[in-house]
Amino acid sequence: VDEVAHLPAGVSYWQQGSFKLYHHNPPLVKLAAALPVVLAHPVFDPIYQSTLWRTSDPSQATIAQVFARLNADRYFELFQLARLMMPLFSVIGGLAVFAWSKRLFGTGAGLLSLTLWAFCPNVLANARLVTSDMGASALGAAATYFCWRYLVEPGWRRAVGAGVTLGLAELTKFSMLLLPPLWLVIAVGVIASRPDWKSRARRAIPHAALAALACLLVIDAGYLFEGVGRPLGQFEFGSRALTRPVQPGAPRPHSKNPLLDVAWQFRVNRFRGTFLESLPSPLPAHFLLGFDEQKIETEGIPMRFWKAVQTGAIREEQAQPEASDEPAEGYSVYLNGVMKRTGWWYYYPLTLAYKLPEGTWLLLLLSLVPLCSAKRTGEGWANELAILLPPAAVLASMTFLTDINLGLRYILPVFPYLYISAGRIVPWIEGRAVKLRRVLSAATAAGLVASLAATAWIAPHYLAFFNWASGGPDRMPPRLIDSNLDWGQDLVALRDWWARTIPDQDLGLAYFGQINPSIFALRGAPFRWFLPPVKPGTMRPIASAPSAGLIGPAKVLKPGYYAVSASIVQGLPWRFYDPADTDRVPEAWAPAWNAYREGAFGYFKNLTPIGPPIGHSILIYKVTEEDVRRISPELERE
Repeated sequence: VDEVAHLPAGVSYWQQGSFKLYHHNPPLVKLAAALPVVLAHPVFDPIYQSTLWRTSDPSQATIAQVFARLNADRYFELFQLARLMMPLFSVIGGLAVFAWSKRLFGTGAGLLSLTLWAFCPNVLANARLVTSDMGASALGAAATYFCWRYLVEPGWRRAVGAGVTLGLAELTKFSMLLLPPLWLVIAVGVIASRPDWKSRARRAIPHAALAALACLLVIDAGYLFEGVGRPLGQFEFGSRALTRPVQPGAPRPHSKNPLLDVAWQFRVNRFRGTFLESLPSPLPAHFLLGFDEQKIETEGIPMRFWKAVQTGAIREEQAQPEASDEPAEGYSVYLNGVMKRTGWWYYYPLTLAYKLPEGTWLLLLLSLVPLCSAKRTGEGWANELAILLPPAAVLASMTFLTDINLGLRYILPVFPYLYISAGRIVPWIEGRAVKLRRVLSAATAAGLVASLAATAWIAPHYLAFFNWASGGPDRMPPRLIDSNLDWGQDLVALRDWWARTIPDQDLGLAYFGQINPSIFALRGAPFRWFLPPVKPGTMRPIASAPSAGLIGPAKVLKPGYYAVSASIVQGLPWRFYDPADTDRVPEAWAPAWNAYREGAFGYFKNLTPIGPPIGHSILIYKVTEEDVRRISPELERE
């Protein structure tokens, strides 16, 4: 789902030297992925020559759709090129995991930690996707390792190295802004544990300034210094962190981005009108604007703001006081068969419980024994702090500071530290009595073999991995959906199944993805599909879609074959393409239908899929006459 927008944005960075397209995330991963694609000369000029590009905030979703249409004949092949770059980040992560574990616990521990990292199904899943999660996880861990190395053996070269790697980490994902305060706590712990802590503290201050300068220069260079020095008062922000309430009746700008457009009507740049208004920003413009958009998404927009915009009561609402705990409109989130608009505090701990192999859990739990029982000096505890604090902070921030319960990928940065921590098993076992050492060695080997077997079993569908204790990837209802299981990754496999199995029949398709299924026809590979009927009152045309000629969902349910993404079966609201004839491209190319209410295709829960799902993510149903008689009344009721 996210790759579709990341890749065109990265191409535009190389070709235009501007980072305005999809500045929702920093650019490093997109730049890396797009490099071989740029060298393959994709078609992009029609976009640059259109009004889509000639705006300060181009729509990444619209441009992504146009990019797909313009390059349909080799669209999948361009993504193969981009994906070939992604394992570079997991290699960086693996090197950091091995080096840190080896330095703390020895070479055998380093190899154990590296094996867990390299063969983790969740690492393998994200290491081949054009998304920012693996880059942030790997470079975040590498940067923190360099920070720890500096603290243990101070020197200006190591300080610069820590600053440079921190800058690279900040260029992957805005969640890496969590690192500087964490480093401060780790630095206090490590320095305070040394007998020469006073002299270390004195040297650390100029070294920290040097590292901060190196980090800032890397971030600015990563954006080609675009917008560096722009006065803070000139930005339009919408997040609570960067704004204050607007004065009632004050003129406000508008944006094509719905979230920004609503936020701007009620919030104004907090620096405007203060002595900081003319202060030049030391950071690139699109770094600040992207951070602002991310904060809006994590905070959510108060529902009363949406209502005021829809009813035209903006000025009246501007005069109302704000409350910090007012209900906000957020994503639909799902856990264990329940869909709602607010998250669960235990979502991410459960996600780890479901998505880590049982063998890995055995090793992680076993590593708690030496953590809790071994005697350590102050330096030893400071070293443990460096690998325990980052994952704890990531889990706490995602659990208590956001409502984004969308996927394990948001806490992927904890994985390097978990696997480094597992390395402490090795020296602990080596220090046990012979008989106990044999038992513990056998348990460690069993845990490692079980982990490798689980990964081999799910291959190559790593994204859909769930351990057997949780019910496996095909459990109904699934434990988790979205990027945990079904992220649009199996459309090509579905089309191949259709071509092998029912090439002479139309396939009802409700697909969770951002690629128009009609792309196969443009590639010379027929694919006959239609939208299944929806429950009344759950779907409407998208305002920007063509007003005439849309086919839309089927009016009635008929016997035949249907394919429905697991996320859609569970009721996730989504945007759907119209199955119009490809002769009408480009008019009918972008998503045309919005299932704005949950459960548009939820009636498929009352049907039994045939065979295993395609790639564990797309369920196949053969609807019979009896099924039609049973389900049709549900499709007729408002």
